[in-house]
Amino acid sequence: MEYTKLGYTDLRVSKLCLGGMSFGKAKWMADPEASKKIIKKAIDFGINFIDTANLYSSGDSEKIIGEAISGYRNELVISTKGGGKINDFTQGFSRTVLLNEIRNSLKNLRTDYIDIYFLHTIFDSVDFRDTARTLSNFISSGKAGYVGLSNFTGYQVAEFYTVMDMQENIRPAIVQNHYNAVYREDERDVIPFCEKHGIAYSPFSPIAAGFLSGKYKKGSENETTRTKTYPVMKERYFSDADFDVLDSIEEIAKNRGINVSQLALAYVLNKGFIPVIGATKPEYIEDDMAALDIKLSKEEMELIEKRYIPHRIVKGTAGY
Repeated sequence: MEYTKLGYTDLRVSKLCLGGMSFGKAKWMADPEASKKIIKKAIDFGINFIDTANLYSSGDSEKIIGEAISGYRNELVISTKGGGKINDFTQGFSRTVLLNEIRNSLKNLRTDYIDIYFLHTIFDSVDFRDTARTLSNFISSGKAGYVGLSNFTGYQVAEFYTVMDMQENIRPAIVQNHYNAVYREDERDVIPFCEKHGIAYSPFSPIAAGFLSGKYKKGSENETTRTKTYPVMKERYFSDADFDVLDSIEEIAKNRGINVSQLALAYVLNKGFIPVIGATKPEYIEDDMAALDIKLSKEEMELIEKRYIPHRIVKGTAGY
């Protein structure tokens, strides 16, 4: 496994982050026992960065991870998220709600502290000053080590960074946003801001929820369990331009003798980012590990990128 420093922090994390969104009980997810095997396989391969959220499977993902990492906790960097809609009474970014959510996350994960505590999304109506103060209290009390932002647009990242820095003398350490070869809108402003200020950038959905796996074909019905249970997938991908990019990835993958999803993941890794990978079977971790060894040439990167057409900005919802 290769490791890297997480932005401006001294945290040393694997270049792949294991995501917990696929751990739970839905049809397309890995069930609790399979999830634990996946987590164990990832740890055996040297992946020390594991991410989840209180929203994932209504807390079951956190519980599964908490049980699976028993005995490994001090060797791992664990992140989770708060602020998402659990129910009509538990949602948002008020001090009371976030305090209750981080307490529940600590209990679910069976840990005394969370290395990185993410805001799962943000809305312009939120009082950034109050939220920043709440997060600062989490750090000073030892509940969290660093703050992360997820599903933030560029101007929101900049505004929250400024408020936290000036008011609390704390800076966000990482941004986890939607990014892959067929959705690159963060190149407009989020990524340049992160690079300028030493903030780690960790894309989720690096193979576009499976769209960049090669199993979907232009002109076909393309209905799978994943598209049926995760309808937002069809809204984000499947345009003709997306299939054009997929064609380029498939061409390079064929020439190199590797599978398409490995090539798609390698594209994100070659950008210098820390992708969040999801897995529903232990063997998928092995496939993802192989992507670390794929170094793409300038010409190959250009071939993937030249057919990209800008998308409508997808704002995160975190259950709202």
